[in-house]
Amino acid sequence: GKRALKLYHFFFVYSVCVVLLAAMDPQAQEVSGQDGMNGQSLSTAREARKRAELDAQLLANRIALLKQEEEKAWRKIEETRKRAGDVMATRAANEEKFKAKEDFYRGKWEAIRQAQAQNAYARDKGRMAREATQNALMEAKRTGVQASKRQAQEHLMAKKERETNDKLGNQDRANYIKRQKDEAKRRMEAERSGKLEMFRADYEARIGQEEMLRARTEALVSAMEKEEMELIQRLQNTQMMQRSAYDELEQALGTTAQPVSRTRGAVDDEPKRDEPVANAAA
Repeated sequence: GKRALKLYHFFFVYSVCVVLLAAMDPQAQEVSGQDGMNGQSLSTAREARKRAELDAQLLANRIALLKQEEEKAWRKIEETRKRAGDVMATRAANEEKFKAKEDFYRGKWEAIRQAQAQNAYARDKGRMAREATQNALMEAKRTGVQASKRQAQEHLMAKKERETNDKLGNQDRANYIKRQKDEAKRRMEAERSGKLEMFRADYEARIGQEEMLRARTEALVSAMEKEEMELIQRLQNTQMMQRSAYDELEQALGTTAQPVSRTRGAVDDEPKRDEPVANAAA
Protein backbone atom coordinates (compact mmCIF):
# COMPACT_ATOMS: atom_id res chain seq x y z
CA GLY A 1 0.00 0.00 0.00
CA LYS A 2 0.98 3.65 0.38
CA ARG A 3 2.87 3.02 3.62
CA ALA A 4 5.06 0.33 2.05
CA LEU A 5 5.86 2.61 -0.91
CA LYS A 6 6.85 5.41 1.49
CA LEU A 7 9.15 3.04 3.43
CA TYR A 8 10.77 1.80 0.20
CA HIS A 9 11.22 5.37 -0.97
CA PHE A 10 12.82 6.44 2.34
CA PHE A 11 15.18 3.46 2.37
CA PHE A 12 16.18 3.99 -1.25
CA VAL A 13 16.83 7.75 -0.80
CA TYR A 14 18.84 7.02 2.33
CA SER A 15 20.96 4.44 0.47
CA VAL A 16 21.52 6.83 -2.44
CA CYS A 17 22.69 9.55 -0.05
CA VAL A 18 25.13 7.13 1.55
CA VAL A 19 26.51 6.18 -1.86
CA LEU A 20 26.85 9.81 -2.92
CA LEU A 21 28.63 10.81 0.32
CA ALA A 22 31.01 7.90 0.01
CA ALA A 23 31.71 8.65 -3.67
CA MET A 24 32.24 12.40 -3.11
CA ASP A 25 34.41 12.20 0.07
CA PRO A 26 37.39 14.58 -0.50
CA GLN A 27 39.68 12.51 1.71
CA ALA A 28 39.00 9.38 -0.37
CA GLN A 29 39.75 11.39 -3.54
CA GLU A 30 43.06 12.68 -2.04
CA VAL A 31 44.19 9.19 -1.13
CA SER A 32 43.18 7.89 -4.56
CA GLY A 33 45.17 10.71 -6.23
CA GLN A 34 48.28 9.78 -4.24
CA ASP A 35 48.10 6.15 -5.19
CA GLY A 36 47.74 5.58 -8.96
CA MET A 37 47.04 1.91 -8.38
CA ASN A 38 43.53 2.73 -7.01
CA GLY A 39 42.37 4.81 -10.03
CA GLN A 40 40.22 1.98 -11.24
CA SER A 41 38.37 1.81 -7.86
CA LEU A 42 37.57 5.53 -7.99
CA SER A 43 36.25 5.16 -11.54
CA THR A 44 34.10 2.27 -10.41
CA ALA A 45 32.75 4.32 -7.52
CA ARG A 46 31.90 7.17 -9.85
CA GLU A 47 30.12 4.81 -12.21
CA ALA A 48 28.21 3.36 -9.25
CA ARG A 49 27.26 6.88 -8.16
CA LYS A 50 25.99 7.71 -11.63
CA ARG A 51 23.99 4.51 -11.72
CA ALA A 52 22.56 5.25 -8.30
CA GLU A 53 21.52 8.75 -9.42
CA LEU A 54 19.88 7.28 -12.50
CA ASP A 55 18.07 4.69 -10.36
CA ALA A 56 16.91 7.46 -8.03
CA GLN A 57 15.50 9.43 -10.95
CA LEU A 58 13.76 6.33 -12.32
CA LEU A 59 12.26 5.56 -8.93
CA ALA A 60 11.07 9.15 -8.58
CA ASN A 61 9.38 8.85 -11.97
CA ARG A 62 7.71 5.58 -10.94
CA ILE A 63 6.53 7.07 -7.66
CA ALA A 64 5.05 10.04 -9.53
CA LEU A 65 3.34 7.62 -11.90
CA LEU A 66 1.92 5.66 -8.95
CA LYS A 67 0.51 8.86 -7.47
CA GLN A 68 -1.06 9.76 -10.82
CA GLU A 69 -2.65 6.30 -11.09
CA GLU A 70 -4.01 6.62 -7.55
CA GLU A 71 -5.55 10.01 -8.39
CA LYS A 72 -7.11 8.54 -11.52
CA ALA A 73 -8.58 5.68 -9.48
CA TRP A 74 -10.14 8.11 -7.00
CA ARG A 75 -11.56 10.17 -9.87
CA LYS A 76 -13.12 6.98 -11.30
CA ILE A 77 -14.63 6.20 -7.90
CA GLU A 78 -16.16 9.69 -7.65
CA GLU A 79 -17.55 9.42 -11.19
CA THR A 80 -19.10 6.04 -10.38
CA ARG A 81 -20.73 7.41 -7.23
CA LYS A 82 -22.07 10.39 -9.17
CA ARG A 83 -23.47 8.14 -11.89
CA ALA A 84 -25.11 5.92 -9.28
CA GLY A 85 -26.73 9.02 -7.75
CA ASP A 86 -27.97 10.10 -11.18
CA VAL A 87 -29.47 6.64 -11.78
CA MET A 88 -31.27 6.71 -8.42
CA ALA A 89 -32.57 10.24 -9.09
CA THR A 90 -33.85 9.20 -12.53
CA ARG A 91 -35.52 6.13 -11.05
CA ALA A 92 -37.22 8.25 -8.38
CA ALA A 93 -38.42 10.73 -11.03
CA ASN A 94 -39.83 7.89 -13.15
CA GLU A 95 -41.65 6.47 -10.15
CA GLU A 96 -43.15 9.88 -9.40
CA LYS A 97 -44.35 10.18 -13.02
CA PHE A 98 -45.88 6.71 -12.88
CA LYS A 99 -47.66 7.53 -9.61
CA ALA A 100 -48.98 10.80 -11.08
CA LYS A 101 -50.34 8.97 -14.15
CA GLU A 102 -51.90 6.29 -11.99
CA ASP A 103 -53.58 8.94 -9.81
CA PHE A 104 -54.80 10.72 -12.94
CA TYR A 105 -56.42 7.58 -14.36
CA ARG A 106 -57.87 6.69 -10.98
CA GLY A 107 -59.48 10.12 -10.71
CA LYS A 108 -60.76 9.85 -14.27
CA TRP A 109 -62.28 6.45 -13.55
CA GLU A 110 -63.92 7.76 -10.38
CA ALA A 111 -65.42 10.65 -12.36
CA ILE A 112 -66.76 8.24 -14.99
CA ARG A 113 -68.24 6.00 -12.33
CA GLN A 114 -69.90 8.95 -10.60
CA ALA A 115 -71.32 10.10 -13.94
CA GLN A 116 -72.66 6.61 -14.58
CA ALA A 117 -74.26 6.56 -11.13
CA GLN A 118 -75.89 9.94 -11.74
CA ASN A 119 -77.17 8.80 -15.15
CA ALA A 120 -78.59 5.62 -13.63
CA TYR A 121 -80.29 7.64 -10.91
CA ALA A 122 -81.76 10.02 -13.50
CA ARG A 123 -82.97 7.10 -15.60
CA ASP A 124 -84.53 5.40 -12.61
CA LYS A 125 -86.18 8.63 -11.56
CA GLY A 126 -87.50 9.24 -15.07
CA ARG A 127 -88.65 5.65 -15.30
CA MET A 128 -90.48 5.92 -12.02
CA ALA A 129 -92.11 9.13 -13.18
CA ARG A 130 -93.07 7.60 -16.47
CA GLU A 131 -94.38 4.49 -14.80
CA ALA A 132 -96.46 6.60 -12.46
CA THR A 133 -97.85 8.54 -15.38
CA GLN A 134 -98.53 5.37 -17.32
CA ASN A 135 -100.21 3.78 -14.33
CA ALA A 136 -102.42 6.82 -13.97
CA LEU A 137 -103.30 6.73 -17.65
CA MET A 138 -103.92 3.00 -17.54
CA GLU A 139 -106.16 3.44 -14.51
CA ALA A 140 -108.03 6.20 -16.28
CA LYS A 141 -108.31 4.18 -19.48
CA ARG A 142 -109.04 0.87 -17.85
CA THR A 143 -112.49 1.05 -19.15
CA GLY A 144 -111.29 1.94 -22.63
CA VAL A 145 -111.25 -0.20 -25.66
CA GLN A 146 -109.00 -3.19 -26.19
CA ALA A 147 -107.05 -1.27 -28.79
CA SER A 148 -105.97 1.26 -26.21
CA LYS A 149 -104.83 -1.59 -23.96
CA ARG A 150 -102.82 -3.18 -26.74
CA GLN A 151 -101.31 0.19 -27.56
CA ALA A 152 -100.37 0.72 -23.94
CA GLN A 153 -98.85 -2.75 -23.75
CA GLU A 154 -96.83 -2.18 -26.92
CA HIS A 155 -95.65 1.13 -25.58
CA LEU A 156 -94.61 -0.57 -22.36
CA MET A 157 -92.73 -3.31 -24.22
CA ALA A 158 -90.92 -0.74 -26.35
CA LYS A 159 -89.96 1.17 -23.22
CA LYS A 160 -88.57 -1.95 -21.58
CA GLU A 161 -86.66 -2.82 -24.70
CA ARG A 162 -85.13 0.63 -24.75
CA GLU A 163 -84.18 0.34 -21.12
CA THR A 164 -82.63 -3.06 -21.78
CA ASN A 165 -80.72 -1.65 -24.72
CA ASP A 166 -79.58 1.30 -22.63
CA LYS A 167 -78.35 -1.01 -19.90
CA LEU A 168 -76.50 -3.19 -22.36
CA GLY A 169 -74.95 -0.11 -24.01
CA ASN A 170 -73.84 1.25 -20.66
CA GLN A 171 -72.36 -2.10 -19.73
CA ASP A 172 -70.48 -2.27 -23.03
CA ARG A 173 -69.13 1.24 -22.50
CA ALA A 174 -68.05 0.36 -18.96
CA ASN A 175 -66.29 -2.78 -20.18
CA TYR A 176 -64.57 -0.81 -22.95
CA ILE A 177 -63.31 1.82 -20.50
CA LYS A 178 -62.08 -0.91 -18.15
CA ARG A 179 -60.22 -2.66 -20.99
CA GLN A 180 -58.63 0.62 -22.06
CA LYS A 181 -57.52 1.31 -18.52
CA ASP A 182 -56.07 -2.20 -18.07
CA GLU A 183 -54.24 -1.95 -21.40
CA ALA A 184 -52.74 1.42 -20.49
CA LYS A 185 -51.64 0.05 -17.12
CA ARG A 186 -49.98 -2.97 -18.76
CA ARG A 187 -48.14 -0.75 -21.23
CA MET A 188 -46.90 1.50 -18.42
CA GLU A 189 -45.74 -1.52 -16.40
CA ALA A 190 -43.92 -2.97 -19.41
CA GLU A 191 -42.25 0.39 -20.14
CA ARG A 192 -41.23 0.80 -16.53
CA SER A 193 -39.83 -2.75 -16.35
CA GLY A 194 -37.86 -2.21 -19.55
CA LYS A 195 -36.33 1.02 -18.27
CA LEU A 196 -35.39 -0.57 -14.94
CA GLU A 197 -33.77 -3.52 -16.72
CA MET A 198 -31.83 -1.16 -18.99
CA PHE A 199 -30.61 0.89 -16.01
CA ARG A 200 -29.61 -2.29 -14.15
CA ALA A 201 -27.66 -3.66 -17.13
CA ASP A 202 -25.89 -0.33 -17.64
CA TYR A 203 -25.01 -0.12 -13.94
CA GLU A 204 -23.64 -3.67 -13.87
CA ALA A 205 -21.58 -2.97 -17.02
CA ARG A 206 -20.06 0.08 -15.37
CA ILE A 207 -19.27 -1.89 -12.24
CA GLY A 208 -17.56 -4.56 -14.38
CA GLN A 209 -15.49 -1.93 -16.15
CA GLU A 210 -14.41 -0.37 -12.86
CA GLU A 211 -13.45 -3.79 -11.47
CA MET A 212 -11.35 -4.49 -14.58
CA LEU A 213 -9.57 -1.13 -14.25
CA ARG A 214 -8.94 -1.77 -10.55
CA ALA A 215 -7.47 -5.22 -11.26
CA ARG A 216 -5.17 -3.78 -13.93
CA THR A 217 -4.00 -1.02 -11.57
CA GLU A 218 -3.30 -3.50 -8.75
CA ALA A 219 -1.35 -5.75 -11.12
CA LEU A 220 0.72 -2.77 -12.30
CA VAL A 221 1.44 -1.68 -8.71
CA SER A 222 2.48 -5.22 -7.77
CA ALA A 223 4.88 -5.44 -10.73
CA MET A 224 6.37 -2.04 -9.94
CA GLU A 225 6.84 -2.96 -6.27
CA LYS A 226 8.63 -6.14 -7.31
CA GLU A 227 10.88 -4.18 -9.67
CA GLU A 228 11.55 -1.63 -6.94
CA MET A 229 12.61 -4.36 -4.47
CA GLU A 230 14.95 -5.80 -7.08
CA LEU A 231 16.54 -2.37 -7.60
CA ILE A 232 16.94 -1.90 -3.85
CA GLN A 233 18.62 -5.31 -3.59
CA ARG A 234 20.95 -4.38 -6.44
CA LEU A 235 21.81 -1.11 -4.70
CA GLN A 236 22.60 -2.97 -1.47
CA ASN A 237 24.87 -5.31 -3.39
CA THR A 238 26.62 -2.30 -4.95
CA GLN A 239 27.12 -0.78 -1.48
CA MET A 240 28.65 -4.01 -0.25
CA MET A 241 31.03 -4.01 -3.22
CA GLN A 242 31.95 -0.39 -2.47
CA ARG A 243 32.68 -1.18 1.19
CA SER A 244 34.79 -4.12 0.06
CA ALA A 245 36.71 -1.80 -2.28
CA TYR A 246 37.37 0.61 0.62
CA ASP A 247 38.54 -2.26 2.80
CA GLU A 248 40.96 -3.32 0.08
CA LEU A 249 42.15 0.28 -0.20
CA GLU A 250 42.83 0.46 3.55
CA GLN A 251 44.72 -2.81 3.45
CA ALA A 252 46.78 -1.58 0.51
CA LEU A 253 47.57 1.67 2.31
CA GLY A 254 48.61 -0.22 5.44
CA THR A 255 51.16 -2.31 3.53
CA THR A 256 52.58 0.44 1.27
CA ALA A 257 56.00 2.07 2.06
CA GLN A 258 55.71 5.58 3.55
CA PRO A 259 58.98 7.52 2.96
CA VAL A 260 57.53 11.01 3.54
CA SER A 261 56.23 11.91 6.99
CA ARG A 262 53.38 14.08 5.64
CA THR A 263 52.17 11.20 3.54
CA ARG A 264 52.41 8.92 6.53
CA GLY A 265 50.28 11.27 8.58
CA ALA A 266 47.61 11.51 5.90
CA VAL A 267 47.52 7.75 5.57
CA ASP A 268 47.35 7.23 9.38
CA ASP A 269 44.40 9.64 9.63
CA GLU A 270 42.53 8.04 6.75
CA PRO A 271 40.64 5.36 8.76
CA LYS A 272 39.41 7.97 11.23
CA ARG A 273 38.21 10.23 8.44
CA ASP A 274 36.50 7.34 6.67
CA GLU A 275 34.86 6.08 9.84
CA PRO A 276 31.64 8.26 9.57
CA VAL A 277 31.20 7.13 5.98
CA ALA A 278 31.55 3.48 6.96
CA ASN A 279 29.06 3.94 9.81
CA ALA A 280 26.62 5.66 7.45
CA ALA A 281 26.97 2.88 4.90
CA ALA A 282 26.30 0.32 7.65
